[in-house]
Amino acid sequence: MGWADYRLTSYEEIEKWWEIVMSAYMMVSFQSEVFQNLSSCSRMINSPSLLLKFQEHPWWNQHKGWKNLLNNLRLIIQPMVFCCLITPWLSVFPIPPLTQGFLRLIDLMNQFNAYVPDG
Repeated sequence: MGWADYRLTSYEEIEKWWEIVMSAYMMVSFQSEVFQNLSSCSRMINSPSLLLKFQEHPWWNQHKGWKNLLNNLRLIIQPMVFCCLITPWLSVFPIPPLTQGFLRLIDLMNQFNAYVPDG
């Protein structure tokens, strides 16, 4: 992510840095089976067929480790990131099917509901 490229010297900058790091760590950790099993909520957030569809991606990692969960979450947000990067070029070189394809892919990715513990 390039976080090592910056030097933080003030207390406020260091505090913001750790807030970002810990928030990202917590977001990924909540996706682990351990946190999901601690929940008193027994309902399935994502349908099994939706999860199986996401797992068809060639880079999807079936392992349960924290790094594996991080990489899988990255796969889910990539279409939005790539769309934001390519949008300025699409205003120079309009390719409507490409724009529509990105929007459809982002819509599909938005169907993934990340796990959030209940109360």
